[in-house]
Amino acid sequence: MLANTNAYPVIVQTWIDNGEGTPDAKSIPFVSVPPVLRFEPQGIKGVRIIYNHTMLPSNRESLFWFNIYEIPPENKDDTRENNVLVTMNTQIKLFYRPAEVHITPEEAMPKVTCLRTDTRMLQCHNPSPIHLSVIGAKIHYVSGSIGVLNTDLLMKPLASNTLNFIRDIPDVFSVELRYVNDTGEQTTYTLKTDK
Repeated sequence: MLANTNAYPVIVQTWIDNGEGTPDAKSIPFVSVPPVLRFEPQGIKGVRIIYNHTMLPSNRESLFWFNIYEIPPENKDDTRENNVLVTMNTQIKLFYRPAEVHITPEEAMPKVTCLRTDTRMLQCHNPSPIHLSVIGAKIHYVSGSIGVLNTDLLMKPLASNTLNFIRDIPDVFSVELRYVNDTGEQTTYTLKTDK
């Protein structure tokens, strides 16, 4: 369900892509229906996402992006010479999890390993077949904590991420990862490590 919380009507275009933000994406196995909608102020409408059964990897999740492109109306009563019409494209992660993959983020998070590779860097490996939507990371040690510099913390399946921190990482520390689970709740997991 999509809702127009504005006090004015909008036209909305929806599509699925690989993250490039253009409706011209080729070979995407999903389509959103209807692709164009008109919303009255405070209006609510449904959009269906249909899978065309194109073969995707069966041993891991695949990531796509659901795009919601909002076009506001032009104000014909505005008599000023110069006007700017601002459109907005919202992208929402769309995960395809094959039936063969039976693991949740809560079960996958304890499998993550992190090793210090430099004074301010950690290499974190996700050995699970699902994406882990990490939205925050901190180093905790005896006398405090250190925040992460990265803004994109998504951990892809069977892959590694480098996390950069604002200060040197001490020898003994733990890593707190804040993530979003399958129901959209934010939760934390703390990895204990010593190097």
